This record gives sequence, C-alpha cells and structure tokens, in this order.
Amino acid sequence: MLTYRNDVFIAVLAFYICTGVFSTVRLIQHGLRKTASERLLLVFSIGRILCAGFQLATIDYPTNTSIWAGYVTTFSICVSLLLSASLVLLRRLAQRAGTDFPVVAGRDSMKFCQILVTIGLILGIAGGIRADNSWGSTGSYQPDALQKASVIIFIVSWALVVFMTIHTLGKAHGASSHTQKLAVGVFAVSLPLLAVRIAYSAVSIFAHPTSFSSINGSVTIMLCMALIEEAIVVLMYEVLGFVTLEKEKRVKSVSSDFDQQSTIETGVYAGK
Repeated sequence: MLTYRNDVFIAVLAFYICTGVFSTVRLIQHGLRKTASERLLLVFSIGRILCAGFQLATIDYPTNTSIWAGYVTTFSICVSLLLSASLVLLRRLAQRAGTDFPVVAGRDSMKFCQILVTIGLILGIAGGIRADNSWGSTGSYQPDALQKASVIIFIVSWALVVFMTIHTLGKAHGASSHTQKLAVGVFAVSLPLLAVRIAYSAVSIFAHPTSFSSINGSVTIMLCMALIEEAIVVLMYEVLGFVTLEKEKRVKSVSSDFDQQSTIETGVYAGK
C-alpha cells in the first residue's frame, strides 16, 4: 500500500534516474578525466536511487532492519558527495581564472577539505553498519557515535567550502564574466541549501525529535529540509558543470582552429 512517504520516494526515484542519465551522457561526451563533478553527481544520483529503493522495499519487508539501515545510511551520507562536487566545481573555476586555493594546516585547503569529507563518508557508513547491528539486538534504532562524528565533520567541511567559495570567487577575475556571475549565483543559493540539509541531519542525529526522524518522522519536514534542497543543488551543479565544460570546449576548439591556421600560413605549429 502506497503512503505519502512512499509517493515522495517514487518521485525521488524518477528524478534521480533522470539526473543519472544526464550525468552519464556528460561522462560519455567529455570523458572521465574532465568530468569529476559529473561523476560525483552520478554517484549521488545512484545513492539516492538506492535510498528510494530501500524505502520502497520496506513496503514488502517492514520489519527488516537491514533494509531500514540501508535506507538511513544512504539518506545521511550522500550529502558528502554534494560537498565534494562543490569543491570540484570551485577548483575548475579557480583553474580557469589562474588562482589558487588558500592554505589550511600547511596544505591546499581543497585537498584538506576533501580528506575531511572522505573521513565523514567513511564514518557515516561504518556508523550505519554499527547502528544496524545494535538495532537488531535492541529492537530500536539509535544513532551511532560514528554517525554523530560524521555529521560534525560535514558541518566543518561545509564551513570550509564557504570559506573557499568566498576566496575563489573573489579572486576569479580571469574567468569569463558570464561564467563567474553564474557561479556566484549558484553558490549563493546552493550553500545555504546545503546548510539546511546538514542542519536536518544534525537535528535528527543529536536531538532526534520524532518529527525529524528520517524513518518515521514528518515526511513534509524531510521533504522541505532535505529532499528539495538536494534536488535544487543537483540541478544547479549540473547546469554550472555544463556551462563550464562547454565554455572550455569552445575555447579549446577556437584555439585549435587558430593553431591549425597558423601552421598552414607559417609552417610553424603555435600550440603548446
């Protein structure tokens, strides 16, 4: 029997199948080396497809704790992929503008933040597994300490992404004005949305009021504080990734045509 919750996740399933197909097409068009953000968005789409699949599987297996644990884990950890996609898009803009990321703790802040996000992802997965084992023995779901640590890391990572965004976009004068304006708009909207999404996880994990439970809490709160935010961020990152890659492709195409013409006229290849 379909419920409001199941209807929402059917919509989630359909939406991320579409974004997954789009990201796959982009990977085929541009190759794996140039499409790191698209790869992350594809993995995020797969994660959300799995999350929706776990939720819908509970229709037939409502007491299977492993299915519920799979749903909770994929629901909570996928935000790390959006943080990683933010970093990749920022790096792409920084490279186009000829600027660098600031240094944090003696290393490139982008790499430092990526390490943090990866640790948060690993802790989230490990915590989900431990919570599943505890659930099977106690009969009730309780967030694991590793899951709490994962959320704290995501909060710190988000703050670093904000810092790097301000730094990078403030110095990205070398990027085309159209791309830079688009990037400013995308990050000005996406980062607050990610903050709301992470806040939902934080309240759910640390305060765990019934209405914020991702298992049996308010579907409307989850929809308005998590699922819609994620969908908007994914769409905006897809657009920004599309624009930056197509712009780079056109610039290289013009450069290549110029080099070929120069070779014909002078007999000397002008490309690097």
